[in-house]
Amino acid sequence: MFTLTIEDANGQIAHRFTFDHGSYIVGRHESCDIVIPSTAVSRQHARIFVDNGRCFVEDMGSSNGVIVDGQRVLKQRDLGSASQIKIGDFYLYLEFKRQESNRANMLQTLFIQDSDGHHKIVRINDSFAGEEFGLSEVENTIGRTDENFILLSDASISRMHAKVVRQGESHIVEDLGSSNGTRVNGKLIKQPTPVNPGDRIHFGNIEFVFVTGSTQVNPADYASRPGSSKFFVTLGLGVLLLLGITVGAVLVFGFFSLKDKDPAVENVAAEDTIDQRAQTLLTSAEKHIAQRDFQAAQVSVDDLLALVPDHPEALKLKDTVAKEVIAANLLEDGERLLEKGQHSEARDALMRIEKDTHAFERAQPTLTHINSTLAYKLSNEAVRLSRSRDKEDWLEARQKALSALEYEPGDEKTEELVAEIEKKLKDKKVKF
Repeated sequence: MFTLTIEDANGQIAHRFTFDHGSYIVGRHESCDIVIPSTAVSRQHARIFVDNGRCFVEDMGSSNGVIVDGQRVLKQRDLGSASQIKIGDFYLYLEFKRQESNRANMLQTLFIQDSDGHHKIVRINDSFAGEEFGLSEVENTIGRTDENFILLSDASISRMHAKVVRQGESHIVEDLGSSNGTRVNGKLIKQPTPVNPGDRIHFGNIEFVFVTGSTQVNPADYASRPGSSKFFVTLGLGVLLLLGITVGAVLVFGFFSLKDKDPAVENVAAEDTIDQRAQTLLTSAEKHIAQRDFQAAQVSVDDLLALVPDHPEALKLKDTVAKEVIAANLLEDGERLLEKGQHSEARDALMRIEKDTHAFERAQPTLTHINSTLAYKLSNEAVRLSRSRDKEDWLEARQKALSALEYEPGDEKTEELVAEIEKKLKDKKVKF
């Protein structure tokens, strides 16, 4: 049985109720299951629901977000056995209780540590080795900015680098188009990849081991062994010595045979060398594009065109890369403006991203959130103006509601609001 205690902005208990199943909408609108009368709370702010005996909270696109135990919920969050939920300026406290079989009317709090129910990643092989991150979200995003569930402040980490997704009892790792890539057990991943306890994951240059929540990790067990490094140093010196001898022999042979070379053969060899170099640069450019490292791809394409100015594939790639660089910059500008709360400006930047680019798909969730936020603000303003006695305010209210529908077409509540305003205007014989 779950108990939810709601505490208002003054610290007073506003309500308390218990449940063991079902789904409950929390918001400011009177149609919600739990109505919180605060302007800091969205009309439909969050959903609290039970699934397979566990309780979750879901952010429904709110303006001010849902905070659970100090961390913002990105999509859904498993609330475990005890959690503090901040919605607007209200606090909700969830507690799980069960009835003892030998005492029918007594309730006992069951405390379950989060680590028992979730997997985690533990940092290894650097000065922060031993740092743990619990994977309590359904989707645990990893990146360099604070909108991620796991924040890693390192130059090798992209703004939105990767995510670890829980699928039932399994987990997968997915790279989100990072510049420096994500590797599982040393292999660069290009698509969602399953991970098992004990697997090692690199996000950029930072390495973790994936384990169950109850596993105690000793970072020393994962440190490189001194003996192995000494072996590779010795082996490397031996290889370099052998390579030096080989190069010397080739140079001596070339010196004595240079005067006997056929010019035609020499030209063929030069052409082969150019073709090989061009193919290497072309492969490098295509690889960087696949990894969404467009700056590096641009360098490879420019080098290829400097070598072969009319290379047809390079000319095509040049246009592709230029378009991708512009799109990536617009995506970054949009995300930066959104962080500052400049929703309209962020939307303008994201709307300029061309459809046939990698950045376009990545921008869609952010655009959906921005459209929802702008529509919500316009609808609220329309409701306020519609309650005025001034007919000019009614006209403005109608216009704002119609603008909200441009951001969220088909929203039933906003359509009802437009119909209500237009009826008032018709009753008062006001043209619109």
